[in-house]
Amino acid sequence: MSVKLFKARKLVLAISTVLLASCAHEASKEEMAKATEGFVIQDTDKLFVVDCLLPGQVRKLGSQMTYLSARRPIRTTAADCEVRGGEYVAYDRANYASALNIWLPKAKEGDAAAQLYVGEIFEKGLGEKADYQAAAQWYEKAANQGNFQAQLNLGHLYEKGLGVPQNKETAMRWYRKSAGLDEAGLQFTPAVDAQTLSANSNETSDELAALREEVAQSRQEAEQLRRQLQDTRQQAVDQQESLRKAQDELEALRNKLQQQKSESPGGSSEVSALEQQLKEKQAQLKSQQAKLGALTKTLSTERKRMQQELQAARQQKTEKATDTAKNDLENRLNQQIETYQNQSAELTSWLTSGKQLDRAKIDARKLALQKQAREIASLKEKLEQKQPTQMASAGNGPNIELIEPSVTVTRGIPSIQFGLGEASKHLVGRIDTKAGLNQLLLNDKPLAVDANGQFETDLALQGKETLVRLVATDKRNQSSDLSLRLLASDHTEQAAYASSNIAQPHQVGDIQFGKFYALIIGNDDYKAYPDLQTPITDAKSLEVLLRERYGFKTKILLNANRHAIMSALNELNQKLTDQDNLLIYYAGHGEIDKKTQSAYWLPVDSEVGNTANWISSQSITEYLSIMPARHIMVVADSCYSGALTGSAVARLPDGMDASKRERWLKAMNSRKARTVLTSGGVKPVMDSGGGSHSVFANAFLKVLRGNKRVIEDYDIFRDVANQVRVSASKAGFEQTPQYAPLQHAGHEGSPFFFVPEA
Repeated sequence: MSVKLFKARKLVLAISTVLLASCAHEASKEEMAKATEGFVIQDTDKLFVVDCLLPGQVRKLGSQMTYLSARRPIRTTAADCEVRGGEYVAYDRANYASALNIWLPKAKEGDAAAQLYVGEIFEKGLGEKADYQAAAQWYEKAANQGNFQAQLNLGHLYEKGLGVPQNKETAMRWYRKSAGLDEAGLQFTPAVDAQTLSANSNETSDELAALREEVAQSRQEAEQLRRQLQDTRQQAVDQQESLRKAQDELEALRNKLQQQKSESPGGSSEVSALEQQLKEKQAQLKSQQAKLGALTKTLSTERKRMQQELQAARQQKTEKATDTAKNDLENRLNQQIETYQNQSAELTSWLTSGKQLDRAKIDARKLALQKQAREIASLKEKLEQKQPTQMASAGNGPNIELIEPSVTVTRGIPSIQFGLGEASKHLVGRIDTKAGLNQLLLNDKPLAVDANGQFETDLALQGKETLVRLVATDKRNQSSDLSLRLLASDHTEQAAYASSNIAQPHQVGDIQFGKFYALIIGNDDYKAYPDLQTPITDAKSLEVLLRERYGFKTKILLNANRHAIMSALNELNQKLTDQDNLLIYYAGHGEIDKKTQSAYWLPVDSEVGNTANWISSQSITEYLSIMPARHIMVVADSCYSGALTGSAVARLPDGMDASKRERWLKAMNSRKARTVLTSGGVKPVMDSGGGSHSVFANAFLKVLRGNKRVIEDYDIFRDVANQVRVSASKAGFEQTPQYAPLQHAGHEGSPFFFVPEA
């Protein structure tokens, strides 16, 4: 018995030793870095966020007893979960049941954070139908314990009437609690409210109306030309039919005359009459042939005139775009030269002043001057080489060119907008192929092409969005395709926002806003998607502006693949603290899942129709939810989904005195912000229209350059939105930027602040 008891004690000691060796602990930043060190591109999935169940901790009670605590749930990356010995379900396999298994036990014990996550699971559904009533119950449990995020989420449910009776007053009360304005004794004013819309924006409305009228007039003129061409074509068809009938009658008369002559060899009055009728029919036929020739000539002339006018319009548009780009390059060149001259003069002044010189400062200024000189040379070269861009052939297959209507280049599939009342859209295009065209398919149906390679058809519109796919195959069996979508214009979004008065200076007192970081992504060189024109320029310009004007520590990714983007997010997650601020900017292609309305960013290694390398906005949002940074803002010159309403962000009330303003800023600076500003919500957005920048980026840069105060993100949104709407309307395109806090990302009611350096 004693031997058995000794062996049992030895076994217990061995088990305790193993447990102590493998006990869970809070991972340091160094350990988190090791969790992803050396990861290859195939391991990118381990950089996504998962619900992780850590092993229990081995704890000691007194000097004799050790025990294993309960397992602990956390939200972290799969890589971090692995290095800490945790258990998880892969992010793309997680569902309602697997997530609840992680968090529900802890929530039932009364843990507020777990109750928040359980509420989010019920609200999201995760493959099941969303249960808003259960979500509200769990949010309320966490909210009553003072969880700010649960308070905000509960306010959102009350505002929308999801699972609870719709009650705006109750929603505002929970928003106020979440933002911490109760303790500060301050009023809660929603950032995006009906009252912020400018009711007196007559000038903007008139300008937009005039632009729409101009576009409508151009379309009407094109329609008239098309109708004239159609009428002339119909006349030619009618004349051909008349000519055919006349030829048939003439042939019948000849046969009858021949028969009559054979029956009456000596001639008769009837034969003479038939000969006279034959002469008249021959004259009539000749007249018909002359008319048909004239109509054919008119038809050819009309067609050439229409093609010339369309070509002239396209050429004018190309020249205008080229002139705009040249002017923009010239302006940038002049600015660089002016900066170079000023810095050179300053350096010369230092060197000739005779004072004690800071060698490091002089070397830094010399390097800056050398960089300026290189940029000036680069701009001069671009200015000299700037020529209108032409459509390129798609590989070795036929080249497909859409002549009418004009296509707006967008981030994603090219788009054409049409009025809500239109039932069909007339398409005119041309196929260019040296090998000869075998067939042209429009949405898998054959489409006729004339001898010049031109095609035209009336396409029936299907609701608010109609997908179009043209596939041309030549006689060598080489194919190319052109995809685009026809979108119904929606004028309901075209509200003008009141100006933010960004030039007005604000004092910030002793408020510590913390450090500012920026991850800037610009993608334009795609393998499987059309290349874009402006993202690289947009990203570089923003990086310089944020670094030099606002003191951001910046990281820029150009033509980044999925692995590079997720690795950069992981690096920031390890670096940032709860005192820091982060701006994430993305410019590139985006896609929308029509079934779920989920938005995706497309890295340069994305494939059409294959989401394996796409990055969903949900994945980005989940990453933001685990980041310790206090304020995070996503600026997407593409698309993004998963936002709350603008009511969930507190706005600085107008007319507030300096002391209250400082109290308000301090209250907001103590709360988390997770907001998003997109160039067009979940709709296609223009890739150009702002010189060398996109319409959205041009407005965003302009607002940031003109700002002289601590400015909130929603004030930037209002000014950017007004500028984008006007610029897009001039191009006959409707685009309305969107702003809102992100849902389930840790938002607590604060805006994101931009603090210019003095």
